[in-house]
Parts: sequence; C-alpha cells; structure tokens
Amino acid sequence: MGLFSTNYNKPGPGVSRNERKRKGLFLYIEIVVRKFLKLMQASFLYTVISLPFLFFAFELISPLFMNAFGFTRAIMNTTSFTPEDIAYMEIWLRVVLALAVFNFIGFAPVSASYAFVTRCFTRGEHAWIWSDGKDIFIENIKQSLLLFVFDCVIIFFTTNAINFYRILEEQNVGGMGNVFFFLRYLMYSVLAIFTFMHYYIYQIMVTYECKFVDLLKNSVIIAIAKLPMTVLLTVICGAIFGVGVYFVSDNPFIFALIYSIIGITFTRYPMEFYASRVIDKNIRIENKKKENKKARINYIEE
Repeated sequence: MGLFSTNYNKPGPGVSRNERKRKGLFLYIEIVVRKFLKLMQASFLYTVISLPFLFFAFELISPLFMNAFGFTRAIMNTTSFTPEDIAYMEIWLRVVLALAVFNFIGFAPVSASYAFVTRCFTRGEHAWIWSDGKDIFIENIKQSLLLFVFDCVIIFFTTNAINFYRILEEQNVGGMGNVFFFLRYLMYSVLAIFTFMHYYIYQIMVTYECKFVDLLKNSVIIAIAKLPMTVLLTVICGAIFGVGVYFVSDNPFIFALIYSIIGITFTRYPMEFYASRVIDKNIRIENKKKENKKARINYIEE
C-alpha cells in the first residue's frame, strides 16, 4: 500500500435515516456554506451577462427613481457641497439605485436563468451553471423580454406619476393637496408591490408553464399573501446592501465589483431561496395532492 493509495469503492458514512432535514434559515446557511463557490460563480456570471442592463439602469432608470424619491432635488438644494461633491454624490446614488433595481427587480431574461440555478441548489438538485442557465434563457426568452418591457413601462409611469402628484400636492391645486398626497403614496405602494412580485415571478416562470397574465397574477397574489415575510426579507437584504455601501463608500465602482462577486449571494439569493420554498410548499405540493386525489377517483371509477 502506497502513501496515496485510496479505496474509492469503499462506501462513505452516508446520511443517517433518522437525521433531521434542516429547514428555513439553517437550510439556507447550509447551502451557502456548501455551495458558496458555485453561488459566487452564478452571481458573477449573472452580473457579467447583465452588464448592458446595468448600463441601461444607470443611465435611464436610476434618474427616474432619483426624481421619484426626491434625491435629485435634495442634492441640488444642498448649499454646503461643492459642484464636484454634488457630481460625486449623484454618481454614487445612480450606481446604488441601478444595482438596487438589478437586485430587487432584476433583468428578466438573465434572472430566469439565475432563478433556475438557485432553485436547483435550494432543492439539492444538480445544475450546470452555464449550460443549464443557457437552456433556461432560451426557453423563457419570449416571456422574459415581455416582462422586461412591462417592467420598464411600470417604472416609467409610476415614477412620473409620483413626481406629478408631488407637484400638484405642493401647489395644492384646487385645494386637494391631501388627495394628491394620498395618490402619491398610493403610487409608492404600487411600486413596492411591483418590486415584491419579482421575488416570486422568476421562480414561477422556470417552474410552471403559464400565460404571461397568469404569471403576473400569481406572483402578485403570493407577494401579497406573504407580505410580512416579504417585507422582512426586503429589510434584511436592504440592510446588507446598505452595509456594503457604507464600508465601500470610497469608490462606487469597487462596490459594484464586490457586489457582483459576493454581494448577490447575500442580497439576491435569499429571495430566490425563500420564493423557491414558498412555491414548493404552496403550489407544487398542492398540485401533487390534486393529482393524487384525481388518481384515486379514477381508480375507484375503474
């Protein structure tokens, strides 16, 4: 027997029959520890392929959110900063908002592939990051592009509606300032639900064949039904995102690089993990019950 001789035919210890299967947070931690390198590869590939969308989000989408949330006006009304400081703050905010849109809403065609790969990790199934991701990309390209157009339209109209109602509120047009205040925050609520539905829509897209309208409807229903946990998840992931911004505040592009390699595992994957578990428990299992019930009925009839 040599030093490196190993009996590869010898079975390992295996998994105990009585070992409890981890759930919830413990399962998430186990998957992140065991699949950390794979998750980083998937996250980095997800970001690299989405670079055109990130540029689009930086140039066009982030200014809409800056205006909607009042960031642009707050910066312009600040008298204690130099023009260079203002320009630097604006770049920082646009980078952060572009990454936030990418993280919480996503770029539909690539997000579908990422959702499939992470769903496999969550279920303990094997997935080839590149080849399987490419197949899912091609398979869902029509619905994904339609969703991308839908996202752009909703973001454009809600952010512009928020600005419109803010102006009417400040001018108190027709003495209806309170009405416009209500309408403005109604648009904020629509934008929030619109964001929350994206935590579930990609998992539904890669798990079930359904029409686009049904895809939107089901994702909204789940987002509202699981609203407390969805909000909590958003706060946690948003806090992690904010901590990253705080500690890498010297250079927004270094933050973007670190986020693309490591950050998504802690700010996007938790949403995919939770969505996959919710769909498995509430839709997949329910469908199995219906199929089993139907099978029993057919057996009785025979």
